[in-house]
This record gives sequence, structure tokens and C-alpha cells, in this order.
Amino acid sequence: MANNERLTKRVKQIEKWLEENGGGDTLSNMNFVLDMFRNASNHAQNVEKQFNMQRQLLSEYLEQKELVDDWDGWLQEKDANALQEQQAEEVSVEEEAKSGEETSETPKEEE
Repeated sequence: MANNERLTKRVKQIEKWLEENGGGDTLSNMNFVLDMFRNASNHAQNVEKQFNMQRQLLSEYLEQKELVDDWDGWLQEKDANALQEQQAEEVSVEEEAKSGEETSETPKEEE
């Protein structure tokens, strides 16, 4: 009989703790979060797998149609154009120095 009373007391303490800490919703919320994380992880793995399959198919297609050289040439042109555009957008060091001097001047304190 003492064991039954002791177990009943423990169950009441657990029930009291659950009431004080959200009525057990915490465990449900954690399970929900874990399920969502698991689903997101599985989805990311599937997307990566599909991307790798697509890349392999493209590679096989380019090799089969003997388009690898055309593809490489097109990529080199694209890189060269991107490099030229990037160089055209650069600001000269002299202009940067002038703009830096303008912003570094501190206003005089008013008397």
C-alpha cells in the first residue's frame, strides 16, 4: 500500500508540474518542431539529389552532342564580359580620397 501512495504522490507532482509549465504543450511543440526539422532536412536532401542528377544529365548531353567545347567557349566569353563590366565600375583611388576628405571634416562647435 505504501508503494501505491508513493506512486500516486509522484503522479500528482508530475500533473502539477505539467499545469505550471503549459499543460504538456511543451512536449507537443517540441515534437512538432522536430518533425518540421526532419521534413525540411529530407526535402533539402531530395533537392540536392535532383540537382546532382540534373547536372550529370547535362554533362552527358553535352558530351554526347559534342557541345563541350562550345559550352566552355561560351563560359569563357561570359567570364570575360563580367570581368570587363566589373573593371568599368571601379572608382579611382583619387576620387575615393576626395570623398573621404569631405566626410572626415568635423563641424566646428557652436559657442
